[in-house]
Amino acid sequence: MKMKNYIFLVFCFVVFVGCRQGDTSQANSSSTTSVSSTFELPTVELATYPESFLKDKGLEEWEEFSKLHESMERLKELNFKDVEVDLIALSARLNKILLADLPPTLEVPQIRSRFKVVQMQVLKSRYFTQHYKADSLIPSIVLVYDYYNALLSRMNTLDEGEGEVELDTLELKNRVYSPF
Repeated sequence: MKMKNYIFLVFCFVVFVGCRQGDTSQANSSSTTSVSSTFELPTVELATYPESFLKDKGLEEWEEFSKLHESMERLKELNFKDVEVDLIALSARLNKILLADLPPTLEVPQIRSRFKVVQMQVLKSRYFTQHYKADSLIPSIVLVYDYYNALLSRMNTLDEGEGEVELDTLELKNRVYSPF
């Protein structure tokens, strides 16, 4: 008889503790939601769409890139309730660009690696939406813009940079190194 009472008490305790943990997790998620809606994204600058560069390279019909730029524009109008959806769409667009071959004029390591850096930062931002940290999400999204702007800047200066790399390579070949 005493054993049945003991088992019953243990069972009641386990059920009580389990119910309390469920209430705590609901309280934590509701507090996260209310905190996230109070933050605003600082003003971020998005570089203009490189229309003239793409036209010069014959890439004005590069649809994936124009959709990527539209997604970046949409992310600027950040709504913390939908930020994860925007980041998922951005990540999908970046994956599509990186899995395909870039246009031949842009298939250089400097451009491909910058696309990968933007993709990595988007994934970091997605992580911070799932495990929200007020001090991490906003700076992470600002970095997405910084890296994307660096990509656009590098695209615009691609022709200039190739000349510098060739010059540096020629100078290195002509140098004679002494072991002393």
